[in-house]
Amino acid sequence: MFEPVGKYEFGIDAYLTDFRGKATLPMIGGFMLQAATKHAEERGFGYSSMTSKQRVWVLSRMAIEVFEYPKNDTIMVIKTWVASVNRILTERYFAFEDEEGNSIGYAKSLWASIDLTNRKPTNVLELEGLSDYIFEKENPIAGMGKIPLLKDNYKKATEFVVNYSDVDINKHLNSMKYIEHFVDVFDIEMFIEKEIRRIEINYISEGLYGSKLDILEREESKDVFILEMKDGDTTVCSSRITWK
Repeated sequence: MFEPVGKYEFGIDAYLTDFRGKATLPMIGGFMLQAATKHAEERGFGYSSMTSKQRVWVLSRMAIEVFEYPKNDTIMVIKTWVASVNRILTERYFAFEDEEGNSIGYAKSLWASIDLTNRKPTNVLELEGLSDYIFEKENPIAGMGKIPLLKDNYKKATEFVVNYSDVDINKHLNSMKYIEHFVDVFDIEMFIEKEIRRIEINYISEGLYGSKLDILEREESKDVFILEMKDGDTTVCSSRITWK
């Protein structure tokens, strides 16, 4: 039986970094998904096990805090574990470290299990072995708070069409592409002066291939922005981004 906490290393190569020589937030999110996938697969509730039951994991909500972005030619270590399980959702936590073991960030995430045929939620508690790996380990960042929907005092920041490079195996907008499109709203000058300390994201519906999506923006307070992705009148995803 595997240990409850999985530990995975990722090299930060030049092509994974931005103009500052640091890993980007979408890239860190991609590492998180790789770590979560490996952790689940090793312990018997990953992709192969889920698809054999005509089920698949769907990311519902996530909060990421990065205190120090990994630099080019370094190693990022991600630890991940199952924090809780109920009928509808399972909560997965992450801890980020540098290669010396220093803490550089944390993340929290909520996952649902859906039926591949009807796309409806299934009972997570039915997944054999998942609850056996629940582990109580500290994760000091704030939880995933409510993100208000933008009804007034906002502006349209940008729009884009969901194309080939945006979609996953289900022809839906890849979960990290939401983050990529959100952070691209901000001018490069912001990244020269500051860094994104925290991002919260709420995945509400699926962005479909070929859809034209609008991104709305409102500055909630100094250095805190609410972003909302919409397909016509339908909210696809919302996010709160905090700079520091």
